[in-house]
Amino acid sequence: MLRSSLLEILRTFSKKDLTKFEDFVASPYFNKKDNVRKLFFELKKFAPAFEDEHLEKEKLWLKVFPGKEYNYGIMKNLIHDLTGLSEQFILLEQYSADTFRCEYDLIEAANSRNIQKFTSGKIDQFEKRVKSEPAPDKYTIIDDLLYVTSNFYSAKSSFIKEYDLKRERADSLRLASEHLFCYFLVNSFKLIHNTIAHEVQGNRPIGNTVLEQFFQKLEEHSILEGLLLNEKHDHDRVMKIVVCFYLMYKSLRSNGDKAAYDKFKSYLRENIDLFSAFELQNLNTCRITCAINLKVPRDEANESLEWHKLLTEKNLFLQRNGLITTAVMINVINNSVDLNDIVFAEEFLNRYAGKLPAESRDNTYNYCMAVIHFSRKEFGKSLECLARISDEKLIRKYFVKRLYLKIYYELNDYESFVYAFDSFAHFRKRNKLANEARALSFNNFGKNIRILFKLRNSYNEFEADKLRKDTGKQIWFVEKLDELEKAFN
Repeated sequence: MLRSSLLEILRTFSKKDLTKFEDFVASPYFNKKDNVRKLFFELKKFAPAFEDEHLEKEKLWLKVFPGKEYNYGIMKNLIHDLTGLSEQFILLEQYSADTFRCEYDLIEAANSRNIQKFTSGKIDQFEKRVKSEPAPDKYTIIDDLLYVTSNFYSAKSSFIKEYDLKRERADSLRLASEHLFCYFLVNSFKLIHNTIAHEVQGNRPIGNTVLEQFFQKLEEHSILEGLLLNEKHDHDRVMKIVVCFYLMYKSLRSNGDKAAYDKFKSYLRENIDLFSAFELQNLNTCRITCAINLKVPRDEANESLEWHKLLTEKNLFLQRNGLITTAVMINVINNSVDLNDIVFAEEFLNRYAGKLPAESRDNTYNYCMAVIHFSRKEFGKSLECLARISDEKLIRKYFVKRLYLKIYYELNDYESFVYAFDSFAHFRKRNKLANEARALSFNNFGKNIRILFKLRNSYNEFEADKLRKDTGKQIWFVEKLDELEKAFN
């Protein structure tokens, strides 16, 4: 039972959730089976971890049915029923948190029962709330709100027609059209980002989706640009949000054009107060994807660290499921260490390590600690952390192998460096990266660190200057070249 869906759900419950769920299970409206209630009462004793040998089905049976012989079928049904109640509970909790959707669904329910006066009053009440432009933290995802409001205005126009009310339908139909259009655009741009990000992370290319082809046709005739970026338009709050996502899309599709990226980044900063906490996190992820695609040298580390600190200060790193992604964690640690802000890196790792996905938590933590130890020149400890990593995904394997090369350079262990370099080179040939910019970055790293090690043993000023130009603002290479220049001059 330790691996059951029921316990997986219960492990996510806070103390408050468990109390509410106990009331939920005890309510005869939702559950009329007393043995199901008894089963939960016994399970609750093992909160919050729910990881104890006494959670075996046979042992729980003795608590629910003392003195009775174990019956597999009955126990299976009890667990099934309690699992169903837990699913219903988290669904209702999620639903009740979306007050816009609840209010809209109440209007639909009242209208379906032909409660005309009540429905009319609720429509007016809902519309006042929408027009008051709620603060960003009143909802999490903008397209969720747009979906509800577009349906609301459409329903309102139908309500007016159905009851032949002396109201004008034109405004409701116009707003239904606008909000549906905005919902479609924002949701589409997010999905296109996810498709491209999937490719950027080194997975096999998905290929041009129907959605991408559709928008490419629109872009060929500058249709969206004319609609969204026309200076004659006085953009309201919702349209500014749509424009921000459109500029993100333009940056993604610009083939690494820095001007498109800067335009998106500037517009996001100018309108940052329009977005909820979760949307800012989503847009920062989009910004990172756009930055990875750039094919020109950039000061990404400073820019990213600024965002990391802002989001940390506002506690905006956790996703809706209460977790932080592995990619975000690694990005924060790498950037912080690159800029020698080790204190922030450690504080961030300690604060969010427990929020990493369980299946990758140990590997990610060990990699991040390896990076931190490396930055402190604790190379032995760094190697120990790397040795504990297993079953890494493609991109993280590249990062791990890169770190091995840097450690062996620092230790001046040429034999280990050559072995690690061969491993890095073979791995790179066997595993093609889908993203051109990232593939180029890894290829250049391998070539440049090999040159660096040769310079360490046989310094050549011309080759050192050339490497300095090739590596640009890569902080570690700059430091190592400075050290060599000082040692040989």
